[in-house]
Amino acid sequence: MKQKMEIKPELQVQLELLAHEKECAIRYKAVDDRLRGLDKRMWRLEAMSMTSTFAVVALIVAIVMK
Repeated sequence: MKQKMEIKPELQVQLELLAHEKECAIRYKAVDDRLRGLDKRMWRLEAMSMTSTFAVVALIVAIVMK
């Protein structure tokens, strides 16, 4: 004879909440990792932009000084 275990509604809600929190923690970790990667890309783009701006300014100054 099988006995069916019934879980109290409060316990069921608590279990679902714990499962949800675990899923959210994994999701937020993935989002954080991607944001950190994008932050590094932005720094590289900014550095390239600054370098090219200085190169153009230096070229203009060199042409004007001739």
